[in-house]
Amino acid sequence: MGKTEKKRANTPAKPGIEQEGKEVDQAFDVWLRRGLHQLYDTVAREPIPDELLRLIEEDQSSSEKK
Repeated sequence: MGKTEKKRANTPAKPGIEQEGKEVDQAFDVWLRRGLHQLYDTVAREPIPDELLRLIEEDQSSSEKK
């Protein structure tokens, strides 16, 4: 750890800095959520192929038998 890092570690946080960090995190979360929805909502709305549903049902029934 360098001298600057030690000095920062020993310096108490300024009031409002923590709140600003939370606001930045919330803004990033909103941005990320919107971007992911734009990219993947159409894919999530697509119907599940019958073959995949059959495989899932077979796996569930074999798990229940064990």
